[in-house]
Amino acid sequence: MNILHVTPYFAPAWAYGGPPRSVFELCRQLSRRGHAITVLTTDAHNGLRRASPAVENLSGIEVYRLPNLSNRLAWRRQLFLPRGTGRFLTDRLPRFDMVHMHMYRNLQNIAVYRHTRRSATPYVFSARGSLPRIVRGIAAKAIFDVAIGARVLRDAARCVASANAERMQYEAMGVPQDRIRTVYNGIDSKAYENLPAKGLFSERFGLTGRRIVAYVGRLNARKGLNYLLRAFRDVATSDRDAALAIVGPDDGYRGTLEHLARTLHLDDRVVFTGFLDGNERLSAFVDADVIVYPAKHEIFGLVPFEALACGKPVIVANDSGCGELIQEAGAGIVVPVENISRLADAISTSLRGGPEVSRMVERGQQFVAYHLNWDVICTRTEKVYLEAIEGRRPMPGAIGQ
Repeated sequence: MNILHVTPYFAPAWAYGGPPRSVFELCRQLSRRGHAITVLTTDAHNGLRRASPAVENLSGIEVYRLPNLSNRLAWRRQLFLPRGTGRFLTDRLPRFDMVHMHMYRNLQNIAVYRHTRRSATPYVFSARGSLPRIVRGIAAKAIFDVAIGARVLRDAARCVASANAERMQYEAMGVPQDRIRTVYNGIDSKAYENLPAKGLFSERFGLTGRRIVAYVGRLNARKGLNYLLRAFRDVATSDRDAALAIVGPDDGYRGTLEHLARTLHLDDRVVFTGFLDGNERLSAFVDADVIVYPAKHEIFGLVPFEALACGKPVIVANDSGCGELIQEAGAGIVVPVENISRLADAISTSLRGGPEVSRMVERGQQFVAYHLNWDVICTRTEKVYLEAIEGRRPMPGAIGQ
């Protein structure tokens, strides 16, 4: 198949979190299977610079990066305004068998939607956690949904949900059940086989000899980090060796968290590392004693599964698809969202360790190896693509049924 993927950010824009990692890995694995993969994206990279070059072949993927009108708006407001989308689609869309659009409420997808409707090119849509109206611009999101967004979803040949929680969000937006497929995000287990030596992260950030509670991800209001800080205060009161590492790029929320840490008298117990990538990021997993992911409205969340692949216990909030999967697998402790006392208890339990904590990690590693490996994910995705191209009605036992 000749497939065009459309996404507002792509490799190496890792600062944008899990979606660009998932989309890149999916495209790379599909390319390895012999599909012709082209990615239309923007030059979003992080808050400080833009991605380049404009055109390149990356791991067998043909990548086109269109320049955003403002890199600051892209980073701070998730407002992607690429120049040249219409020209690209006019020149190249007819050559593709189908389009796979990623992420909701971005203007590039509106242009893609209109071109696919004119050319009768089928498209598949993956929201990747972007459906809820949360955090900022809630009124603008509602207007977008009514004006065109809901139509983009309903006219998709298939919508891909990362978990059952997202399936229900699609249904609430008016997408027919028989056009929704649940396909998890994948994890490349091989990437976690040769991990960095233990102690590198601790030494770099002055945490040698500490028991490390770590969060890895973007720093924004919906990640539950204010509740994590308050829960950690309760843990730190009885555990003098515990330290909290908050690892990830600032999404406009770090100042609030630093102020809260000072207010809670945790200045010497909390470290903000900023964005880490590659082996530096893996070192955080290696040295952490527990990974906490208390995010609200987190449809999937790669971080807990990456932690499990590194052999680390995880704690997640229940208000998420991530919590749904961790609970299903018995792979970690799932706590009520925004419940400080339960979160503190879970952290203390994980730091103490013991047979049950070890068994949860083992079950998590098995879940990652069996359910999240890329062979399984690509096979399911290919079936979704064939359904979209052939316009078939869902078969008995189809994905997500």
